[in-house]
Amino acid sequence: MRDLRAALRPPDLPLPYPGDVLAAACRVSDLIHAERYGDARRLAEAFRDRPADPAHRLTLLGAALRGAVLMADGEQIDRDTADMVTLLTRSGHRELAGALIAMLLDRGPLQGRAAPADPPAVDPAGPAGPAGTAGPDASVRRGRRRGRQVPPRPEMLALARGLSLTGPGEVRGAEIDPRRTVARLRAALDAVPVVREQMPGDPETRLRVALAQALELAGERAAATTQALDALERLEQTDADAGGALPDPLRLATAARTVLARTLRTERPLHAARHALDALAALHEVDDPPLRVGLITHLLQAFMAAGAIDHASLTAGRLASLQRTVQRESLRTGPLLAVAAQRVQAERYDAAWVPLERARRIARDHRDHRSCLEAARLAASIHERTGDHPAALHELGLLAAEARWLADDLATARPERAQLVSTELKAQALVLRRALDLGRTAMVHEAAAAIEHRARPEGGRPLLPPELLWDHRVDARVARFIAAAEASGRQEEGATLADCDRRRREALQIVDEAPAGHDARARYWAAYIDDRHAQMLADRGKRTAALRAARRARDGWEHLGRADDVARAEVLITQLDEA
Repeated sequence: MRDLRAALRPPDLPLPYPGDVLAAACRVSDLIHAERYGDARRLAEAFRDRPADPAHRLTLLGAALRGAVLMADGEQIDRDTADMVTLLTRSGHRELAGALIAMLLDRGPLQGRAAPADPPAVDPAGPAGPAGTAGPDASVRRGRRRGRQVPPRPEMLALARGLSLTGPGEVRGAEIDPRRTVARLRAALDAVPVVREQMPGDPETRLRVALAQALELAGERAAATTQALDALERLEQTDADAGGALPDPLRLATAARTVLARTLRTERPLHAARHALDALAALHEVDDPPLRVGLITHLLQAFMAAGAIDHASLTAGRLASLQRTVQRESLRTGPLLAVAAQRVQAERYDAAWVPLERARRIARDHRDHRSCLEAARLAASIHERTGDHPAALHELGLLAAEARWLADDLATARPERAQLVSTELKAQALVLRRALDLGRTAMVHEAAAAIEHRARPEGGRPLLPPELLWDHRVDARVARFIAAAEASGRQEEGATLADCDRRRREALQIVDEAPAGHDARARYWAAYIDDRHAQMLADRGKRTAALRAARRARDGWEHLGRADDVARAEVLITQLDEA
C-alpha cells in the first residue's frame, strides 16, 4: 500500500528548469505528450542554439519536429527539418538526412521556406552547429564544399518512415489505420540490420515500442505484449551495459509498461498492476496529466480484475480527483468510467451514477461510441442489480445499438469487430428475456429481428462461428413464439393461436438447420419448444394437443438425460391425464 500511495502522488511543481539540452529534450517530449505545444515550442527555442553533443541536439530537434507535425505548422516543420538535415549531414549521416527529406516531401509540399532538394552546404570538418564537434570523416576531408547528396536506399527510407510513426504524440494512439502502421513499422525493423551502422543511435527499441502500440490498436494483444517485453529487455540491457540508468527522453520504458498494463490486465492483472506502478514511479518529475491519469486508470482496472478491493478503492478515489487535471475533455471518459465501474463492483450504486453520467455526457458530446457502449453496459448492470428492470431494458437496447454501430464501422479492426458483434447479439438476447418478463411484445419482435439480421447465414463472411450464430437465430425464433403465446394469453389485439402455431413452426424450422455436430443442441431446442407449447395448450384447455406436446417434450428431455425437466413434464402429463 505504501508503494501505491507513492505512485499516486502528483509531481512536485513547479518542476526545475532543464539544465542542459538533453534534459530540455526530455521536457519538450513530455510537454508534447501533454498537448502543451506552445510551451514545448518555447522551450525548444530556448535551447536550440545552446552548445551540446550532436546526439542530444538531434533529440531536441526531433522532439520539436514532432510537435510541429502534430500542430500542422508548416513553417516550423520546414525549419526543424532543415536544422536536422544540417546536423545529420555534418555528423556524417548523409543518407539518413536524404531519407528524412524524401519522407517529409512524400507527405506533401512544406509551407514557408522551401526544403532543400540536396543537403545544405556544410563543412564536414567544421563545427556541427554550436556544439563544435567534427564529423567522423573530418581527418579525410578538408575545406568547405557543397555536400554531395547520397540517394537513400529503400531500407533507409523504410526506417525513416517507421521512425516518423514514433514519438510522444503517438503514445495514446493516433487516428491512423493501425494495420498500415504495423506493416510500416515491421518493414522498418527489417531494415535496421542493413542500415544500423549509418544511424546516429540504435532505433530498434523505439520501433519496437511503437510496434507494440500499433499491434494493440489492431487487436493483436499477444503480439503487442511480446514487443513491449522485448523493448523493456533491450532498455534494461542498455542501462546495464552503461552501468546505470540512461536518460529516456521519449519515455520508451513508460510507453512499453503502459502497453503491458493494458494487454496483461485480463490474464495477469497483478503483472499489469506492477507495470503500471513502475511506470508511475518514473513520473515524479513529469508534469503530464494525460499520461499520469491514463496509467492510474489502467492500474485501477488491473486491481479490479485481480480482486484487490482496498487497493482499487484507494486508486479510484485518487483517480476521481486527478481526472479533473486533464484539459482535453474527451480524455476524461475512460477514467470516469473506470471510477464508476469500481463503485459498481463495491456495490456503491448511487456513488457510481455521478462519474457515469458525467462520462456519458462527454462521450455523447464527442460522439465517442466506445465510451457510450461502456456507459450503457455499466448503467444496465446498475439497474439489474437494483431491480429496475424497465430501465435495464432501455440501457440494454442502447448497448446493442452502440455495439452494432461500432461493428459496422469500417475503421474497426476485424478481431474487435467479432467481439462487438458478439456483444450486440448478447445484449439483444438479454433484451429478449427482459422484454418477455415485462410483457413488451413489440420489443421482443424488434430484438429478434435484429438478431436474425445480424446472424443470417447469407450475411457475408461470418465473424463468429456458424454454430453460435445458429444458436442466436433459434433463440430469436423461440422468443417470438413465446411472445406470441403470451400475447394470445393476455388477449392482445392481433394475437391468435394461429399466429402462435406459425411462430412455433418457424422456430422448429431453424432448429432443423443445425450445423453438423450440434445434434444435441438441436434436440434441446426441440424439447424446449415442445415443453413451452404443451404448457401453452394446457393453459388454454387444449388437453389432447397438450398431452401430445408434453409427451414429445418428455421423450426429448429423457434422451438428453435432463432429469429435472423430465420430472416437470411428467407432472404436466399427470395433470392432463387426470383432467
